[in-house]
Amino acid sequence: MARKQAVRKPKITRRVEPVRKKNRRLLSVMILVFACIVLSITMMHLKKKEEQEYEEKLAEKNRLERLIAEEQSQTETISNYKAYVQTTSYIEEIAREVLGLVYKDEVLFRPAKGNED
Repeated sequence: MARKQAVRKPKITRRVEPVRKKNRRLLSVMILVFACIVLSITMMHLKKKEEQEYEEKLAEKNRLERLIAEEQSQTETISNYKAYVQTTSYIEEIAREVLGLVYKDEVLFRPAKGNED
């Protein structure tokens, strides 16, 4: 009687299962590494964008502070001029230069019309 040889399918099946599991693990690890790389790149991009926005806002803040300082200086100048306008020396200056007025006891000298040097 002839003996039939046993079919070795179970051994092949056993060898294929670990390879499939190994491939699945490798695929999972590769996906995880890819996700980490994408996340890292995204975080670096966001940080760079944040730093750029910070620099822009800092520049704007400095510009506004300079503008405030200029406006405060101008306000001080106007306040000083307002105080000067209320003095008698300003009134005399305007009366002399603009209106051509003089005190009663002052002598006014004018150059002769022919001698304009």
